[in-house]
Amino acid sequence: MRIKNEYKGKTIVKSTTIGNITVVIDNIDVSKYQYYVSLGMGYIFEKESETTTAPEQCIKYEGIEQEEEVKPILKRKRRTKKTPGKGEE
Repeated sequence: MRIKNEYKGKTIVKSTTIGNITVVIDNIDVSKYQYYVSLGMGYIFEKESETTTAPEQCIKYEGIEQEEEVKPILKRKRRTKKTPGKGEE
């Protein structure tokens, strides 16, 4: 990751619920990319161009077919409150 040229030399003030965060673009540590993305400042960075000679990575997953025993869901029995009858308290 690297910082876009249009933002170099600028200072950005980000308003949050905690307060204002002032970020000087020239002092940004690029290794803390995830922190700045969590603040909502991911637009500052651009992805570095990848070489076209790099091997294409492909992960292939083959699942195992299994038969699962499915039990039906039983209805829950309703409980009734015991209310005192006439003359009982």
